[in-house]
Amino acid sequence: MPLISVLLRLALSAIFGVAGITKLSDQRGTQIAVKNFGTPQSLAPAIAILLPIAELLIAAGFLMASTDGASALAALVVLTLFIIAIGVNLARGRTHDCHCFGQIYSRPLGWPTLLRNMLFALGAIFVYWQASVAGSPDVVATLSALTRNQLIVLIAVVVIIIALLVYVLRKHKPAEAEAPPRPEGLPLDTEAPAFELTAYQGGTVSLAQLLSYGKPVLLIFTNPTCSPCVSLFGEIKDWQQAHSDHLTIGLISFGTIKENFVNVARNQLGQLLLQEKREVAELYGANLTPTAVVVSPEGRIASRLAAGADEIRELVTEGQRSESRDQKSE
Repeated sequence: MPLISVLLRLALSAIFGVAGITKLSDQRGTQIAVKNFGTPQSLAPAIAILLPIAELLIAAGFLMASTDGASALAALVVLTLFIIAIGVNLARGRTHDCHCFGQIYSRPLGWPTLLRNMLFALGAIFVYWQASVAGSPDVVATLSALTRNQLIVLIAVVVIIIALLVYVLRKHKPAEAEAPPRPEGLPLDTEAPAFELTAYQGGTVSLAQLLSYGKPVLLIFTNPTCSPCVSLFGEIKDWQQAHSDHLTIGLISFGTIKENFVNVARNQLGQLLLQEKREVAELYGANLTPTAVVVSPEGRIASRLAAGADEIRELVTEGQRSESRDQKSE
């Protein structure tokens, strides 16, 4: 029993340590993940720093017999909050990236994410129970007391686990290497390709109609099954509401109305247009999703092609700064 407790403590320490380091080293991604889970935007920066620090303290506490019980209890509290947040988001149909281990391992939320956190919580419960009932064994003393055969088995298990982790990480690299090249887009100030597409709300909408409001148009090319797109839809809804006075945002997706229904209904998206395949995206050189470009009120390409959620956010931020400068000059 002491050996099981020590091994669980080491495993949980490694898990929380890696999670804390990767989150702390990718603050931008952590803030986005925290907001996606439903945290108010004003609190996201603070939580993005405090959460990984708490995880690192928990990881350190598991290594010492005098603090492993407290660390187990703290880990259980953190994991319970994770389980609740994941469960609520899944119930609402939200499957944004969990960012559980930063850029090392970040996948869309799913039932495996929930199950994984439940297993970690069970491990924390066992460690806390062991510390409360029988006291906490010293890590070094417990490992030193192992026989030669026990050490060989333990080392073999550790090697197998590391090999499996390496295999999982390498398995995703070929997919990244085979990803389409970054889209170049159309040259600035060239005429934006015209289009007329079926509107999700009914009828058809053309580029000319989007430009008829006399404002720049932000075209965002999306995909109903693209995880980064799904994660971004909540922000797009906010942009459509916050910037409606100076910017028209049009989403260009593909597939059927049924395939796009969940994303539109969940996020109350407006101005969603449907391609038959990718015919309009190809005209604009948008071979990845999500990708966005700004078209000036005169119907000309007014920005670089922004590929990925981060670049699209930067494009929107640049538009806000430009609007502020225009207002000051007036």
